[in-house]
Amino acid sequence: MRQIVQVEGHSLQISNLDKILWPQKGLTKAHLLDYHASLAPITMRHWKGRTLTVTRYPHGVEGEFFYQKNVPSSAPSWVQTSRMEATNYVLAQNLATITWLANSGAIEFHPSTFLASSPKVPSYAIIDLDPTAPLGFAEAREVAKYCRDVLATMELLGYPKLSGATGIHIYIPLEGRYDFQTSSHLVKVIGQTLKQLYPEKVTLERLIKNRRGVYVDYLQNHPAKTIVGVYSPRPTPEATVSTPVEWGDLDYYEPRDFTLQTVPRWVQGKGDLFQDVYRKPQSLGALEHVLFSGRKS
Repeated sequence: MRQIVQVEGHSLQISNLDKILWPQKGLTKAHLLDYHASLAPITMRHWKGRTLTVTRYPHGVEGEFFYQKNVPSSAPSWVQTSRMEATNYVLAQNLATITWLANSGAIEFHPSTFLASSPKVPSYAIIDLDPTAPLGFAEAREVAKYCRDVLATMELLGYPKLSGATGIHIYIPLEGRYDFQTSSHLVKVIGQTLKQLYPEKVTLERLIKNRRGVYVDYLQNHPAKTIVGVYSPRPTPEATVSTPVEWGDLDYYEPRDFTLQTVPRWVQGKGDLFQDVYRKPQSLGALEHVLFSGRKS
């Protein structure tokens, strides 16, 4: 069944609202569209102006999926795009665009770490903490706290969000005068420091088969890389959402606590815990000399 709806002045043909996307939770496409509508005033602050890579699950999260970078030929004429080399990306400009993508089965949204208007300048550096099986969220949480301490010695603030799986992402907002080489080297230095302090708990090993501990992925800080966006749903059985938390919350909450059903209430009570990520960019200060002189190491 198809119906025409109006979203921000744009006409959208919506189909199969009762399609089950998360079978274990009984959540449908209608639930997904309602979620995006309720979170749009906040998500658009973080996603707008950024190129999008999405993961589409046309038959629900238990079915086959594919990544979409290029705008499809079926896109409405009002969808804005940005060409980066050989790829013509969709721009996350408004709720109408997000609704159109979600209607096509897009579950995960990966906005670029840069604004399309400044593709060589990251808005933030990201510490991606990925626990190696059989380790899980508990170990990622422990290393995240170590990261906070290391950042404090650098006089930097980091803002944690749960990945929606077992990992944790820590965003370090940066002034718009640092390139990706600098942001990557910053996170590499943090990872090397953690490895020196906690050699049994932290790894920088790229090959999964050789990893032991929580992997600090500094290579995510590259213009071609993406990471699941703040408040993006995840294709997990529990319908988890990649959600910002306060540092103190890490002791009391786990990924399964933040779902398509619970996050709107969480945001209503807590507000946008990531608002300082775009409101308070940071200078690297005295670290600049070290980073610029040693970033090729």
